[in-house]
Amino acid sequence: MSRSSSPVAAAGQAKPSHATGAKPRIHPSELAALSVEERIQALRSNPTGLTDVDAARRRLACGDNEPAPPRRSRPLRTLVAQFTHTLALLLWLGAGLAFAAGAPELGFAIVAVVVLNGAFAFIQEHRAEQVVSSLMRRVAVRARVVRAGVERRVPARELVPGDVVRLAAGEIVPADCILLGADSLSLDLSMLTGETAPVDRDAAPLASPGRGAEELTLPSLLPSGASVVTGAGEALVFATGAESAAGKIARLLEQGGREGSLLERQVAQLSHVTAAIAVIAGAATLVLAQAFHRVGALGALTFAIGVIVALVPEGLLPTLSVSLAIGAQRMAARGAPVRRLSAVEVVGSVTTICTDKTGTLTQNALSVRCFIPARGAPPDAEQAARLAAALCNDARPAPAGGDCEGDPVDVALARWAAAGGVDLAEARARWPRIADTAFDARRRYMAVTCAEGGATRDFVKGAPEAVVALTGAPAPAGLDEAVVGAAERGERVLLLAVREAGGPLTCLGLACLHDPTRPEVPAAIAACRRAGVRVVILTGDHPATARSVAAAIGLEADRLVEGPEIDAMDDRTLLELLQAGASLARTTPEQKLRVVQVLRRSGEVVVATGDGVNDAPALRAADVGVAMGLRGTEVAKQASDIILSDDNFATIVAAIEEGRAIKQNIRRFVSYVFTSNVAELVPFLLYIFFPIPLPLAIVQVLAIDLGTDVLPALALGVEPPSPATLLVPPEPPRKPILTRALALRTFFLYGTVEALLGVLAYFGFYSAHGWRPFDSLDPLRALEREAATLTFIGIVSGQIGCLFAQRDGPLRKRLAFWSNPWVAAGLSIEVALAIALIYVPGLNGLFAMTSVGPAWLLVLPGGAAVMMLLDGLRRVRTEPPSSGS
Repeated sequence: MSRSSSPVAAAGQAKPSHATGAKPRIHPSELAALSVEERIQALRSNPTGLTDVDAARRRLACGDNEPAPPRRSRPLRTLVAQFTHTLALLLWLGAGLAFAAGAPELGFAIVAVVVLNGAFAFIQEHRAEQVVSSLMRRVAVRARVVRAGVERRVPARELVPGDVVRLAAGEIVPADCILLGADSLSLDLSMLTGETAPVDRDAAPLASPGRGAEELTLPSLLPSGASVVTGAGEALVFATGAESAAGKIARLLEQGGREGSLLERQVAQLSHVTAAIAVIAGAATLVLAQAFHRVGALGALTFAIGVIVALVPEGLLPTLSVSLAIGAQRMAARGAPVRRLSAVEVVGSVTTICTDKTGTLTQNALSVRCFIPARGAPPDAEQAARLAAALCNDARPAPAGGDCEGDPVDVALARWAAAGGVDLAEARARWPRIADTAFDARRRYMAVTCAEGGATRDFVKGAPEAVVALTGAPAPAGLDEAVVGAAERGERVLLLAVREAGGPLTCLGLACLHDPTRPEVPAAIAACRRAGVRVVILTGDHPATARSVAAAIGLEADRLVEGPEIDAMDDRTLLELLQAGASLARTTPEQKLRVVQVLRRSGEVVVATGDGVNDAPALRAADVGVAMGLRGTEVAKQASDIILSDDNFATIVAAIEEGRAIKQNIRRFVSYVFTSNVAELVPFLLYIFFPIPLPLAIVQVLAIDLGTDVLPALALGVEPPSPATLLVPPEPPRKPILTRALALRTFFLYGTVEALLGVLAYFGFYSAHGWRPFDSLDPLRALEREAATLTFIGIVSGQIGCLFAQRDGPLRKRLAFWSNPWVAAGLSIEVALAIALIYVPGLNGLFAMTSVGPAWLLVLPGGAAVMMLLDGLRRVRTEPPSSGS
């Protein structure tokens, strides 16, 4: 039919279409009423797809195919946020009080700290966002598009109206499309409608649906975000980006605010508590300074400001962002890029891994090892089985030529058929498919009807028990024994059958497929056992196959349960079996989902792995869903939180190790930051209660918090996992960052020692100039600035010691720099900055310090050695540090 013969097509000529950059003028219901040729004409496309030039022009006009435009980074808003969070507001209050107390120099210094710290945090948050954006690009949906007659895989964001796309089971509809052709195509629309039952789709025109027709009810419409459950199809893109179905949902989601992750909320809560303590302590100082010391109201106010500033951990928030971002990068480098940054923190708390077998525990290198003819099969059973393997098969030629692509089982069968002389393309041309029943995890078989001339023939492949049930007759003699024997060898068995027109379904024999286990998996299973992480195999394979694989990888499955047994159990019995280490075979997607839900309700933190559309519910339900990057479907990838770029179980263990290390690192730098706060507070308390000059100026507090403290804290935030990381049980995700044991160690060991080092350096300087305990310091008033400089040096020495004390391992390893170059950089800059603040003219005056004899710099290594010595004594007296210590 010509373009002008259709009123709708004519309307497409009269008005610019979506392909030219304007909003679509043709309603989906009107497209559904057109023939295939008219649909192509209406969208100004071609059966062989657009050219690259045409596609580039349309993309320029329509923009990227993003469900919602990427959340535009609003630099001004982000920057303002760095100056208005709780800790920053507290510093602004301190600056205001300083100006009110008649100390403008102090006020300006605090303002400078807020500005510098805000700028630093802004830069680090921007870098963290860049890391997440980079990871999201790595796991974005990819689509099969036909351009100028050539099929290629491209990121879905590159699609434009008029593109011809091809779809198969397990893929996600990448944009709103109208069908050009379909073969047993069905969709899962649950993301759009909430209904989980698959919906059939076909390309037939719908007579006069009317513009009021509900779009999702149109049988030829494929909405973006839907997943293909069965079959295959070719479709034409008519709406992309914000105009698509997924785009409309995304706009609704954009209206809601983003809720921070559990870790972000814990850090925010810690900041609020710290702010409250700082305000209370500042108010108490204001009262005590006037009650116990000879100062007026303005002087007392100045000291109160000092206390507040000393208790504010300015570097806490930016260090958290950097630590999470670098952790995500390290996980990606080890083969586990994340789609959700909060998964970085949750994966370290995993208690149970529910893993499939094929490709995760095995190498996903399926091959047909042998064929076992069924008793009573025709003499040419093997050749007939090869033909059945070629025709009852959805593998498709690779776009670039060479091997086939598709489901690994189909690819293995296609190779086996070709090795026996069956040409895949020739066989399909000779026996075209006229009907089929797509493989389904519940049915466990696939069937096709093919025709040659006037004759038809049915071909079936699937699980032996499922295919035998279709015959309506008893299993051939010896079949069950052959199945068990192959399964015990770790082989996956498929029964092939054929039915001539009008005849019975005849079993041809068993194709035994072998997939060797991955050599690195046994060590990974042993690591899980040491880490207190349970591993449960959930597979659709034969129980003997699951048992053989479990034995090969060192997984002791005391009991192996089949799917029907699971349905007969209540949740409590099922949980007891899972906690006892049972493995599950012949499981359906519903049973996998139930297993995950039962474990989570019991308080377990669950990782679930999967690769197919039927695994998506379990992946979404798990605390951390892990999809296979190589063989995983787009549906599985988009339902997951982490994608394994190598489909390797050992990579899951690496991700758990990194997740635990990140939580440990956050605790390290939190402890390090609060240690300095204690050391800064003590000099102010001494000044209040004793008649001595102020041992530490407020600007020196700022120099510590924003200068010498920051880079060492960042270095602790990127420590690599220690050998002990996987030697302790997992901890609950809601376990606080600052645990009781860590708080006691921070405030009463590290903080106290660092404070004493500062105080001892202060009084040691006076002692070297003739002062004796209990004497008045009034005769030595001229040395106040030098003494305060020594307090600063003492505190910095404690920081240096605390940097090494916070690390794991024996002393030699804690002192080494090779495992974490950031430690060397942080230490070098800390020492260089401290020396510059003391000896650079003008700079030392700005921070209320002055040059002292070079010999006093020996306090730096000496104080660090004292801190490490006392920490070493603690380590001897207590258990080795754990992730929760």
